[in-house]
Formats: sequence, C-alpha cells, structure tokens
Amino acid sequence: MFDHSRDNRFTNNAIRMVHSLMKEELTVAPYKVITMQYCLSNTDGVIIREASGAPITYLHGAGELFSRLERELEYHRIGDTVTVRLLPDDVFGKRDPDLVQEVPLSELPPGENVEAGGKTTGHDEQGNEVTFAVTEISGDIIHLDGNHPLAGQALLFEVEIQGIRDATGDEVRTGRAMA
Repeated sequence: MFDHSRDNRFTNNAIRMVHSLMKEELTVAPYKVITMQYCLSNTDGVIIREASGAPITYLHGAGELFSRLERELEYHRIGDTVTVRLLPDDVFGKRDPDLVQEVPLSELPPGENVEAGGKTTGHDEQGNEVTFAVTEISGDIIHLDGNHPLAGQALLFEVEIQGIRDATGDEVRTGRAMA
C-alpha cells in the first residue's frame, strides 16, 4: 500500500521550500542588485526629482544610498512601493553657517566670470576644494554658500522596486552595480 499522507507532507514541504527560495531571491538584501524608480520631494511638497526619470540600479548594502534609506528598503520585493522620510541628519546634514560667506570680488581669481545662481570653486582651511553656490552679488561683494542645496531639509523618497538580482563577483568586489 502507498501512504498518501507521507506523499502530501513531502509535497507541502517541497512547495514551502521552493516558495521560500523564490521569496529570498526576490527580496531586497545585501549582495542583491536593485533597480528602482523614485520620486524625491522635501516635506513642504516641493518635487526635487520626478519618478519619470531613468530608474537607478545599485548594489544593496554597499553604501551607495543613504544608509537609512537602504535599511527601509530591505525585505521588500519587486513591485513594492516604499515611502521613506529622512531627516536632515540622515541625508545632507544641517546647514552649516560657516559655509555661508561674503567675499570681496577682488579675492576671486582674475578673469573668473561669476553670476548669481552660478557656482564657483574655492578652498577650505585644509586646502580641500569646495564648490560654492553664488547666491548674490551686491556691489563688490559676492555671497557664497558651500552647503549642499538640500542641507537642512527633511526629504521624502517614494520608491518603487522594479528589479532584483544577485550581484556578480565583480560587483561585490567593486561595491558597485554594473548595468
């Protein structure tokens, strides 16, 4: 006689195992390459990036995204939409008033063409190159801001997971997804 109850237990266990493997492969986790589309806005509702732009692909766990955003995406699957609010310290930090400066135009290199709304490059006390936004020119004074344009803002990411695959050995070694 054939024991059908044993056959059913085997079938159910096999189905659970396959289902578990499928879920693992399709879950955002370290060493997975994730393709996602996202909309980015600040908490005032100002859209910074529309979701109509090209999707991005990244290696999860390699630090290519803000760490809190990566943590919030873990365990999600293709087709999931995830909304994540990040505080200034989670993204570009608070605005640093020391990076806002007023400088006489005469201190700029000769021939440098600057205008309000543009950018110029300078150096910090350690000699590192810093890009400054030119916020205003009044008379012979130029107003510069070295803060990231989104510094001091809480940001809202609306992310749709569009693809998940295992990373290649080269991607794991370099810490970057290769398209």
